[in-house]
Amino acid sequence: MEPIALRDAILAALEPATGLEGRATEGGPGNGLVYGLVTRTGSGGEAWWQILVRTTPESRPAVPDLDPAPTLPTAGPVRIGDIELLLAHAALAAGAVTATRYSTRENPPALKYGVHAEFEDETAAFLQLQWALRPGEERRDHTRGQHRDDV
Repeated sequence: MEPIALRDAILAALEPATGLEGRATEGGPGNGLVYGLVTRTGSGGEAWWQILVRTTPESRPAVPDLDPAPTLPTAGPVRIGDIELLLAHAALAAGAVTATRYSTRENPPALKYGVHAEFEDETAAFLQLQWALRPGEERRDHTRGQHRDDV
């Protein structure tokens, strides 16, 4: 699956989610967010997600079942893990055959929050949290990858 098509399908799948808005980033190749998306909570917190796609096949590990999609509050803090879970469900709705969350892995990768989605055509997508901003905060290079657990 192409990164832009995946981004657009995920954004469409997120539209019915109460308490969360999604939009495409206006990033460029220099900051790695050309295929990214931003989720915004009802309280104004934002999580910036980068989308990467791999086209070479690899063996698929066993994938645990996802918890049901959560209902997010329309005000107050929202857990990044709940947004991550919604993104995993959105990836499945966008055509992924598997979706795993970084935060629930036994051996998580360097980034605390993200989703690894595999597609039937053997492409894989990685949605990785880059910034978690509370209302009024701005993205800064030195805060990239410094994740908090809610926005």
